[in-house]
Amino acid sequence: MIVSLALRNLKLNKFRTILSMIGIVIGVFAICAMGMVSAGFTDEMNNMISDTADTLTLSPLGEKVVGGATAVGFSEKDIRNIESATKSVTKGYDLVPYYSSQKPVTIGKEMTFASVYGLDSNDMSRLVTLVSGTWPKGGTNVIVGEQFAEDNDLRIGSRISFLGINGQEITCRVVGIMENTGMLTFGISTDSAVLGTTEWYTSIVGNNHGLYDSIIIKAQDPLELSAIDAAIEKKMNGKEDKDSDNTVMIINSYELMDIFDELMNMSSLFTTIISAISLLVAAVAITNVMLMSVKERTREVGILRSIGTYRSQILQMFLYEAGLIGLIGSVLGVVMALIVSPIFMMIMGLEFTAMFSVSVLSYVPLGVAVGLVVCLISGLYPAWKAANLNPVEAMSTD
Repeated sequence: MIVSLALRNLKLNKFRTILSMIGIVIGVFAICAMGMVSAGFTDEMNNMISDTADTLTLSPLGEKVVGGATAVGFSEKDIRNIESATKSVTKGYDLVPYYSSQKPVTIGKEMTFASVYGLDSNDMSRLVTLVSGTWPKGGTNVIVGEQFAEDNDLRIGSRISFLGINGQEITCRVVGIMENTGMLTFGISTDSAVLGTTEWYTSIVGNNHGLYDSIIIKAQDPLELSAIDAAIEKKMNGKEDKDSDNTVMIINSYELMDIFDELMNMSSLFTTIISAISLLVAAVAITNVMLMSVKERTREVGILRSIGTYRSQILQMFLYEAGLIGLIGSVLGVVMALIVSPIFMMIMGLEFTAMFSVSVLSYVPLGVAVGLVVCLISGLYPAWKAANLNPVEAMSTD
């Protein structure tokens, strides 16, 4: 009977009920949609950089004089010192020096720019993943990133051309396709990459006086990265107050991922707080509506009390009304969020599958629960007020 009375009152005041419900719908939609998009974005970014979260990327600082010329890079002596520092911490690591540059490349009749990398053949599999084809050998074979291949209609066997260091045209054959790493990666980003042997690289760019452009250290245990970082700092750089003595800049991917997670958590909290403001407005509106309902039904409450209805039942009746508004509004808000969030994600360039991650879908029950709790709390005071009306005074109310 209590539930039927609650439903009856909601139906008798349809317009007012709908207006109250709209506030909950908007609030729950905002919390769920913003939360889902934020969680999907965070998951996608974490997936993009998690494969390289075991990486230290080393870049050279300061110039060296080699054969009377100045250059920037890592010498063989630098590499030995860095490896010695790394070995003092762990034996489970890979150290890969490589050359890198930007070069124009001719594909058919079109010219574009590519990030070109030169590595020892034995080191390639340590840094990139081959999805098709074979590893390059010699001075004319290269592999390219999936995104670069797709953008330029390249496949195994395609030909691309570079200008060599002496101005001659060097035609290269694509023998493999690398897996995409995305732009948010540490080390080699394959999105616009062309990778070949050091022999190939030096024929089109030169060997930078024998100095490598970068070094990547991959640790088997990411928790050892900080210790490796500290050992290299001690070995290669000056004192903390003498940056001018530094010879290497170190990017620790594991620490950067922690910072990224903290920033994303703060961003998610901020958007949730903003969304909660709309729920607060909806809560005030529901409290006002319920108080109006109590005032309009004072005589009805008096009659119910006079025929033996308990105070707890009166309390339940008004709470049921608030709960039904919250439940229906929350479900509608969540459904809207499930429809709109994938659209926002695709606009941001995220994969549709990001919608199905646990962190994203967790906002479905969360949205329903938050909307329901807000409505029940908003209806608590009006329900308590109705339950404590004096039956005689209530019945005498016009």
